[in-house]
Amino acid sequence: MKCRVCREPAIIDIRRHNPSFCSGHFRKLCRDQTAKAIAQFDMLQPGDRLLVAVSGGKNSLAVGDILNELGYDAEGCYVGLGIGDYSDVSAEYAVRFARERDLTLVTQDLLTEHGFDLPHESRAAKRAPFSFCALIERVTRPFSLTIGSKPQEVTP
Repeated sequence: MKCRVCREPAIIDIRRHNPSFCSGHFRKLCRDQTAKAIAQFDMLQPGDRLLVAVSGGKNSLAVGDILNELGYDAEGCYVGLGIGDYSDVSAEYAVRFARERDLTLVTQDLLTEHGFDLPHESRAAKRAPFSFCALIERVTRPFSLTIGSKPQEVTP
């Protein structure tokens, strides 16, 4: 499998378009498609402050990275949800990623800073665990909020 652009070994094959790309050209494709969508749908304006909700996973970290590469003032926000080892490992990934790129990362730990965690509160409220997104939106009004996750990971 070779890169459609430079013929170097490919790292990904995209079924939707049927091409394969090396790492550099795949990153360029992601940046270009992001810039195109932002312009086409008038999503952001120069000078907007962006707060990217990061989980520590590849999707949300990539969104923050791409927005910064495109010249936007994007800060990351990691919320420790108290989901055992998962939250600890996710926080480590987010902090390391921000540090390596000299990006701003705001962190909040629900249990330490607010006295509750997601597993206990969702059971007590009999609500879906990820319905906290509205809370984060209310807290981050001065920012445009971007969540880089797959649709099935977030329940409205």
